[in-house]
Amino acid sequence: MSKRARPTSSAVAMNSKPLRSRAQPIAVYALLILGVVIVIVPLMWAGAASFTPNHKVFEYAYPFSWRALFPVDFTLEAYDNLFDRGFGRAVSNTFFLAIATVIIGGAVNALAGFAFGRFEFRGKNALFLTIVMLTFMVPVDLTAIPRYILVNSFGWINTWQGLLVPGLANSLVIFLFRQFFAEIPQELIDAARVDGATWLRVLVSIILPISKPVLVAAALLMFISQWNAFFWPLLIAPTKEMRVVQVEISLAIGQYGTVWNELLAGSMIAAIVPILLVIPFQRYYVQAITGTGLE
Repeated sequence: MSKRARPTSSAVAMNSKPLRSRAQPIAVYALLILGVVIVIVPLMWAGAASFTPNHKVFEYAYPFSWRALFPVDFTLEAYDNLFDRGFGRAVSNTFFLAIATVIIGGAVNALAGFAFGRFEFRGKNALFLTIVMLTFMVPVDLTAIPRYILVNSFGWINTWQGLLVPGLANSLVIFLFRQFFAEIPQELIDAARVDGATWLRVLVSIILPISKPVLVAAALLMFISQWNAFFWPLLIAPTKEMRVVQVEISLAIGQYGTVWNELLAGSMIAAIVPILLVIPFQRYYVQAITGTGLE
């Protein structure tokens, strides 16, 4: 009676490889789906709660039920109260500051990045290390008091200058510009200089038109940074006429209680603007990051 042939070890190894190759993508997709659920479910609850009367916000949140993802007794009360209190002014103030920061700060940071990326001068590396790189290690709140004293000495309390000027120079944006500009072929710059172009003309006509990814990434970083600013605007311009979005949202947290539906309504408005900006331009942001060595 013949014995059944046993598979060799090499055959077992060959059969196990397809199983492992199929299992790895499944595990990755499972983790990605779990991550999406962890992110989306709280956002869905916050959006639903913003259309719910304040006394019913947590009715199905604890213990959690799927009903918490849909408004209970749908109402626009929270949004009406927000805009009656002046939330529209805060949104327009923040948009103005963010756009001004992108335009003016973009010019300042691009010039600094161009100087560090294309020029050679004495003390360049030391200056770049101390002014740009070391600021990554210093928390912004740590410099709040010195900046406040300086701004106060200029008489800029409760002014647009006090809100705008200290945030124009951004070390991360300068670093991005510097890294991107340093990778541009020298031949392009030499050709423009031979034709008589000034350095400013080289930057505006040669460098910036081929730097779309880093320009978009820098604009996103500066816009979102200004849009999400809370501590500095609260410190410098606490008056009603100068309030920004994050400061206005914080008013829903009172001394004796929190108006949760208004807090969540303001948070949803504050969150949707960066999301609408990042989604269509994320490919440029990725190109800029991968092109500057920040991977």
